[in-house]
Amino acid sequence: MEPKNTSENTAFLTQQRYLKMIEEVQDYAIILLDKDGNIQNWNRGAEKIKGYTEKEITGKNFRIFYLPEDREAQLPQRLITEAATTGRAAHEGWRMRKDGTAFWGNVVITALHDENKNIIGFTKVTRDLTERKIAEDQKERDAKSIAMQNRQLEEFAYITSHDLQEPIRKIQTFINLIKRDIGNRENLELYLPKISASASRMVTLIKDVLNFSRLSELPEQFSAVALNEVIHDVIIDFEVLIAEKNATITAGTLPVVQGIPVQLAQLFSNLLGNALKFTTGKPVITVNSSLVNDSNNHSPLENLQYYSISVKDNGIGFDQQYADQAFQPFRRLTTEFSGTGIGLALCKRIVENHKGSISVVSTPGQGTEFTILLPATPANPIKNI
Repeated sequence: MEPKNTSENTAFLTQQRYLKMIEEVQDYAIILLDKDGNIQNWNRGAEKIKGYTEKEITGKNFRIFYLPEDREAQLPQRLITEAATTGRAAHEGWRMRKDGTAFWGNVVITALHDENKNIIGFTKVTRDLTERKIAEDQKERDAKSIAMQNRQLEEFAYITSHDLQEPIRKIQTFINLIKRDIGNRENLELYLPKISASASRMVTLIKDVLNFSRLSELPEQFSAVALNEVIHDVIIDFEVLIAEKNATITAGTLPVVQGIPVQLAQLFSNLLGNALKFTTGKPVITVNSSLVNDSNNHSPLENLQYYSISVKDNGIGFDQQYADQAFQPFRRLTTEFSGTGIGLALCKRIVENHKGSISVVSTPGQGTEFTILLPATPANPIKNI
């Protein structure tokens, strides 16, 4: 029954408009909670953002909106406690909709009190800021990409000022030595091969730098790549060296991944080539894979499953403390074998182009194991090829 006097009627109408205003708001999820965090009321914005109707959600605890790891860490309870203690709690993080998808929510929980200042419940206001979060994450990725490109420019400057100049200096030195006694055939036979070797090394360095700089990650280059077929082709390429060294290469069941075929071929060619080269005995190389979760990825919008692919050998190995240097361009961990020192830098760049990572564990005299993580998708299950 409506109030009869004018002031009561006005107050009643004002309250009805206020409740209607809250109910009709669609850009914010406005929820009334009891003292334990159970949902008492639900506006249209909450239905739009979270996906539940008021009938479906009333009576359930607001913990239902949080990720399993947040519930395990008692985040909902901590926010309620903070609001009860200080009057207000604010938080931003990933939340879950009814359909299981995630959104980035800005949440403010405010304590409600009676006339005696006793807590009678809480209001919880949530705003969906997923688009802003995606834009910020993209901005951060762009900044990292620019920083990486700057580092690469520094690496190229180092190459130009040192590595590429060294063969030229040798060529100039040997030419000057020949000029001093140009009729001396013995000197010609001694220095001309050295000039040729320096020129060949310079050509190799230039080609490696070009290969490194040309690596790209254009989406249109990606296709389904069967890694067992890639390994098979690489083994054929190395069949002469494999025969010479009496090497054994064993590949398990590897996955089909989304990738750039020529780059993945180059990746495994470099890794298997190193395993064959850096050994003093009979090379034994194994390639295996498994499906793993990425424990370092906390974004529900990202793919959390990866293929872990290991390439293990019994070669000369190296001290683990130099593992980070292994992937830096033109940093060689041994002078016992030839090479420009860019092969593993190429591997790292290729894996990063495929949104993955590469790491290495090695022990001197016992061998080396490289582990590659490549994103796994439902369309690319592990197949027996």
